Amino acid sequence: MAVQKYGLDLGTENIKLSHFPQGMILCEKNLVAAKKKQEIVAFGDAAYDIYERASDNIRITYPIFQGVIAGLTDMKQILDLFLKKAKCSNGFISGNAFYFSVPSDVTEVEKRAFFDVALSSQFKSKDAFIVEKPMAAVVGEGVDLLHSPGVMVIDMGAGTTEVSILAQGGIVLSRLLKMGGNTIDDQIQLEVKTRYNLLIGRKTAESLKLSLGSAILGGRSTQKVLGRDMVTGLPAEAAVDSRVICACVRRILKEITASVRSLLERIPPEVIHSILSTGIHVTGGVSQTENLETYLKQELALPIQMSEHPLESTVRGLTKIMSEPSLSGLAYSIKESIFS
Repeated sequence: MAVQKYGLDLGTENIKLSHFPQGMILCEKNLVAAKKKQEIVAFGDAAYDIYERASDNIRITYPIFQGVIAGLTDMKQILDLFLKKAKCSNGFISGNAFYFSVPSDVTEVEKRAFFDVALSSQFKSKDAFIVEKPMAAVVGEGVDLLHSPGVMVIDMGAGTTEVSILAQGGIVLSRLLKMGGNTIDDQIQLEVKTRYNLLIGRKTAESLKLSLGSAILGGRSTQKVLGRDMVTGLPAEAAVDSRVICACVRRILKEITASVRSLLERIPPEVIHSILSTGIHVTGGVSQTENLETYLKQELALPIQMSEHPLESTVRGLTKIMSEPSLSGLAYSIKESIFS
């Protein structure tokens, strides 16, 4: 029986799982709900359904924080649950090979956490591999990374935004910003609390971001939301102005574009021409923000290539790396990295 290969993009907000040769087979919230510390009540999208509504004896957590494993025990449990849901086999002889995408500046300790997750899985692991996330994202966007003289990618996720310059199969420059979609949600919660004296949950903040958020301020609109009045402590309603939400979105985008410009100033001259001609690839969940392409073109004065499948770029790249022998050098064994 051949080795079963699984690509795992363990995001702060979502987990994406692919299987060679099927491609992506699962995409759900990377979330677990448990009571009595370890008894799993729900996971994935089911856990998100009860998020902010569960009783105090149920603990709901995201095991990934800013791109790395923060809750090792939770991540071990939730990975096995997802693999079981994806009908992962447990070959008697060959086992499975897991390919993890991780931020490019991951430390040796953080690498070890991914190895521990793979090693402790109830699904026997033949080996675990690391693929740096910018490389997986670029490959997933259809770029010939091995022969490209220069490509730039901005991966805007929930917990982090990674800005990278790649060339000839490697990363030339990279910067990891600990901000993303969740940071915007936090800003919205704070702004609604300040302006309307209304305490809202994260789900409500996300809803406001999706319905009213835009990188460029357009026509004015409002959305009514329910929350708790900060003065009376009673349930209350407020009509939130789209300009308030857009200001929160632009505040985070401004910091991201400032970091992009800073990195552009450090690009080697030999790489600049290629990026000028091909533009900047933009992917990740936040890249779906309305009018983001126009905003980035105005701020960076460069061509912008928006991903058609922004949530799937990385896991699509993992699938290609698992399946094409010419790309195998983009993945390296966690075991070899740690113990060599």
